[in-house]
Order: sequence, then structure tokens, then C-alpha cells
Amino acid sequence: MSQDLVKQEIHWIETNAQLERVCDVWQDEKLLAIDTEFMRSQTYYPIPGLIQVNDGKSNYLIDPTKIDDFFPLTDIFENDSILKVLHSCSEDLEVFHHGFACLPKSLLDTQLAAALSGYAFSLGFANLVREVLDVDLPKGETRSDWLQRPLSVAQVQYAAMDVEYLYAVAIKLISQLTEHGRLEWAMEDSKALITHYYENQNCDNSYLRFKSAWKLSSRQLAVLQTLCRWREDKAQDKNLPRNRIIKEPALMTIAQRNITTLDKLRHVEGVSERMVRENGVQLMQLVAKANDLPAEKLPPKLPKPLSAAERELLQSLKDKVSQIAGQLNVPVESLVKKKDYEQLINSAKQGQMIPPVHFDGWRKDVVASELEKLVTAHYSAGTTD
Repeated sequence: MSQDLVKQEIHWIETNAQLERVCDVWQDEKLLAIDTEFMRSQTYYPIPGLIQVNDGKSNYLIDPTKIDDFFPLTDIFENDSILKVLHSCSEDLEVFHHGFACLPKSLLDTQLAAALSGYAFSLGFANLVREVLDVDLPKGETRSDWLQRPLSVAQVQYAAMDVEYLYAVAIKLISQLTEHGRLEWAMEDSKALITHYYENQNCDNSYLRFKSAWKLSSRQLAVLQTLCRWREDKAQDKNLPRNRIIKEPALMTIAQRNITTLDKLRHVEGVSERMVRENGVQLMQLVAKANDLPAEKLPPKLPKPLSAAERELLQSLKDKVSQIAGQLNVPVESLVKKKDYEQLINSAKQGQMIPPVHFDGWRKDVVASELEKLVTAHYSAGTTD
């Protein structure tokens, strides 16, 4: 079925010279659709298996297992005059950053673009193609082994199909966004993905991913932050998934109970005797180091879940966003995320409202100013929680 769906020629790129030649041609393109296939079930870093590119005329499948000079491709990525189109690209960014030491400039994510064009929020690629192009794509090779060589005919067709239809979707979405004056909105949100990616690479922030971290004191958070930083460093050094080093519940228990001895560490669920032998002394040293931090060096406590009164305010904010989203014909999630509401409320509660960073962009006039008025009015009225 996928073989019938691929209409354009497929070019296999497996040498440095071939890559350089095709990248020279792409320097004159205005838009490239790009996708990646990779493996990472047993590793910290994704292992690139394939890079797909479509220039509107042909499909190009680049073999990263054979090519060792990616400078021509990174030069394309860094060319601001070429729009790089990807779909739901967070994992692709990891491939580019860790595999080729670069991130694309002039980026458009079609998942974000689709929402701002009036389609559903967070649409998967197959569903987006169905909505925009009225074409049903098969999903048969999603979990293939992309490191095997040679790739099967089905894999090759699937890989080419992805970027061929991504290019076609992008052309339609760009037209729709331009018609509604929202192309810059989509470009701004896509660029923010790069900023968010870099923030997620900061090992010092990895403890913030723990959903129950708000229960911890500043001292306990310092322990958790120190242990999480150690886990990230260890996982990167060994190129293993984080949970292969130590799982989150074990880190949380050590921080909550302030485990300081090997004997107590042995009783923590999820900590094996082997882990105690190999890493126990270092872990206890890290806990001790966090316990010795002066008060001014401790991370601030994280906000508690919203109170009943704050949840009422939250609902008022959501109602306003729903109204605005309806007027714009976009999903509410494309305007404001849950953490945005909570940041507005929590910062205002502390006496200084700090809007989320991306509220400084197009959302400032579209939605942010209305939410800030509601929050200010709530606390100016002397509402107590």
C-alpha cells in the first residue's frame, strides 16, 4: 500500500560525496521536509538510523551509519533562508543535537502549525495527513529496526512516504496560516521549541520533572537535585537510560528520608546490593554535600497544588481562554498550557505576577493580557485562599 502512496523518486545517500552534492543543490531551496528514524530503547542518546528529506520533487534517504561527515547537512540546518519543516520534532532535535552537534534554524513544526490552523491539538502525523490531504497512511513500519542493513522495501517506502506527505501538508498549512495572519505565530512557537530543548538539557533542572517534588523541603530538594544531576551525568557517560542507573522512586525516597548511611540505603526499594557496592559511597557523599549547603544556596520550595479558591480562579482563566479560542477557532491548548495558568496564579499569590516567558510573544495581546487582568482583579479584591 505504501509503495502506491509514494509518488516521487527515492534517492539513497550513503557517502560523504553524495551528501555534499545534494546539500549543494538544497542551498537554493526555500523549504525542506525532514524526518528521522532512530533507536534508543537501551541507550540514553538516540542512535540515528535514517534521515529523510523531501524538497518537493524527490525523497532523499540519508544513511548515518555510513556517512561520517555531516558538515554539509549541518550547513543546511543553519541556513536561515531555508525553512525546515518537521512534525512533533522534540525527539528529532535530540537526534540532530547529539548525532550531528547542531539544531535547525528557521524551523516549522507542523503539529504546532496545524493547531494554529484550526485542527485538533497534538495531532499525530497520520491523522494530520488524513485531515489536511484526505489520505490514509499505513503505520506498519513504525517500530522497525532502523539500524539493520539493508532496510526492507517496506521500510524504505515508509520512510520516503513520511517526508513526501510532510512536504505536501506543510505547503497547505503555510497557505492557511498566511491567510489568517498566523504564520509568524507558528514560526515563533516552533522557535521556542529550540529554547525549551536547551532548557531540558540542563542537568540541574532534571529534579523538576518529579511530580511529587513539591512535598519536599528546600533541604530535601537540594538532595534530590544533587542526586538527579549525578544520575544524568552517569546515564550520559554510560549511554544508558536514566532508569537503568537508578529509578525515580528510589531517588525520591533517599531525598525524603535523608538517607546518609549505606545500611539505610540498602533498605531503599529499588536499590540493589550491586548499586550499593558500586555507587553507594558516592551517593552518600552527595547527600552529605547537599546537607552541608548553606541556606542561601538551597533551591526554593516548589509551589503546592492549587487551593480550592485558586482552582476557582483557574476555572475562570480557562473559561476566558476557551472563549478566546472559540473566537480564533483554535484548540485551547495551543493558547495556554496548564503550567502557564499555575505560574500566573502562584507568582501573583507571592505578590509579583511573573507571566510565562512565551507570553511575551504573540500571546501577549491575544490572550495573556486578559488573563493577567483576571488574576490581578482576583488578588486585588482581597480574595483569601
